Parts: sequence; C-alpha cells; structure tokens
Amino acid sequence: MQLGDLTFGQLIGAGVVILLIIGIYNTVMAAIKNWIESKKRHDAPVDELKNRVDAHDKMLANDKRRFENMEERISSMREESSMTLRGVRALLSHEINGNSIEKLQESYNSIDDYLIGRK
Repeated sequence: MQLGDLTFGQLIGAGVVILLIIGIYNTVMAAIKNWIESKKRHDAPVDELKNRVDAHDKMLANDKRRFENMEERISSMREESSMTLRGVRALLSHEINGNSIEKLQESYNSIDDYLIGRK
C-alpha cells in the first residue's frame, strides 16, 4: 500500500488515532506528575520533623557531654577546696595551740601529694 492509495477518511482516522495516543500520553504523564508532587507535599513535613529531631538529638548529646565535663570539674574543685580547707585548718590549729607543727607537716605533705598527683 502506497501513500497515494490512502483515502481521505483513512488519513483522518490515522490523525485521530495519533491525536488520541498523544492525549492519553499527556493525561498519564500529568497524573504521574501530580502524584509525585502530592507525595513531595506529604513527605515534606515528615522530613522537616525528622531533621528537627536529628538536630535536637545532636544538641542533647552536646549538652550531655558538657554536663559530664562539668561534673568532672566540680569533683576536681571539691578536692581542691578540701585541700585548701585542710591547710587553713592546720594553720588555725597552729595559731590556737601555738605548736602544732606535726599537723602543719601532715597538711603540707597531703597538699603536696595532691598537687603531684594532678600532674
């Protein structure tokens, strides 16, 4: 069959079929595009919430680390305060009794051991 053998009705029919196929293709593609956009709109709040939760988890981990460091520093400060109070107590005892050299020597050794142990 050659192109010259086609009738006008057959050409119109072929054109209608081609237009029908193009219309179906456009309709299907538009439906797919709408479905993808709808899914993105639906997933956006979930993704945003997940990102916020992840950010909060990181902040909580940082805060936990800071608190642990603070607890260590506070513990160290307590030991230092204890050493200072021992020394002051020995000095007061020496002032009150007049001759508590043993307590002064004991406090000196205790403070010295503490300072050497910290290094």
